[in-house]
Order: sequence, then structure tokens, then C-alpha cells
Amino acid sequence: MPEGLDRPVLLIAGFLAGPRTIDALDHVLTVAGWRVRQADVGRNAGPAYHGIEHCERDLADLYKESGMKVRVIGHSRGGQFARVLAVRHPEMVEQIITLGSPLRVKYPNYAVVRLPAEALDRLWRTGVFGAVDPHEEERVDEHRYVPVPEGIDFVSIYSRTDGIVDWRTSIDPQAESIEVNASHAGLPNSMAGVGAVAAALARR
Repeated sequence: MPEGLDRPVLLIAGFLAGPRTIDALDHVLTVAGWRVRQADVGRNAGPAYHGIEHCERDLADLYKESGMKVRVIGHSRGGQFARVLAVRHPEMVEQIITLGSPLRVKYPNYAVVRLPAEALDRLWRTGVFGAVDPHEEERVDEHRYVPVPEGIDFVSIYSRTDGIVDWRTSIDPQAESIEVNASHAGLPNSMAGVGAVAAALARR
């Protein structure tokens, strides 16, 4: 892992995940001297725009505290959020690194994840879990596919043995793609995944 020199990193957990799923990466980065913050998204199971709002606050706080642009690392759905942050706030983002993120589709292709995600989305939109702003959710959907602004380094780390996300949906024409051998859950925790993150961070 390259020396962090107190440079800021925002970590975003994946769908139905939570802090424990990225704690190992958090630890490695912190030991290497990076200023790490985990986005306050809980298990990242709510409407996308709610999660994005929390990420935006964390990004702004980290940017102000450090006085430097932030590197945003997201696992799975967290990578989708990282991409949206880059589109919305290029003045605060230095680099985005995605791990097993479906960048070309909203939901993973595999039914084991896609079906519950779609069901939750329908429930959110009906207001079962409280008031939802459909306009804000649509804005997030639009920003998922807007080109990442020039000047922001973009790295997508993927695995053909992911098992949850079809690796082909992690290939973004704007991104430098790095292939590793890891499971979906292992991408932010395995030696291969963490090593790929280190290589990506060393680009800047």
C-alpha cells in the first residue's frame, strides 16, 4: 500500500453490507497513513438518493478537513455511489476506485441479488418505508451513466469469479480496468483486491 501522507479517502460499503465488509481495507489504509472515513450509509439498503446524500456530506466534510481532493473507494453499490459523487462534485474528487460494481446497469444481473433489489426499489417508491422523493431518485439514476469529468482518475477492479455481479457490467469505457481473482465479498478484503486498490492509489 502506498504511503498515505494523511491524504483523504472515503470508503463506501455495498448493498445490504455495512462497515464490517470494508473494515479490513479501512485498517490497511489507515496503517499506511491515509485519512480514512467510512460513508454513513449503514447497510446501504435504502433509496439510492438517501445514501448519496450521506455520502455527499461525508465527502464535503473530508474535503474541508483535509484541504485536499478526496479519493473515493466503493464496493458494489458503493462504487455506483462513488461514480455519482464524481459526476456531481468533481471539484472535491481526485479519484474513484470501484470494486465489483455494476457500472453499466442499475442492478446486478444475477437473480439472487437483482430480484430482492428490484422488490425493495418498488417498496421504496410506494412509500412503505417512509416518504421517498421520486424526482431525487430519478436524478441519481441519470447520474449513474453521465461521463466522469475529465481530470478524475477512474479505476474499476473486477473479478470473473465475482459470483454476484457479472464482471462485464463492471467494465466502463472511461475506467482503467484491473482484473483480480476474488469473490464479490472478497474484493475489499482479499490480498488480491487490496493489492489492486494499492496499485490504483499509486497512479496518483
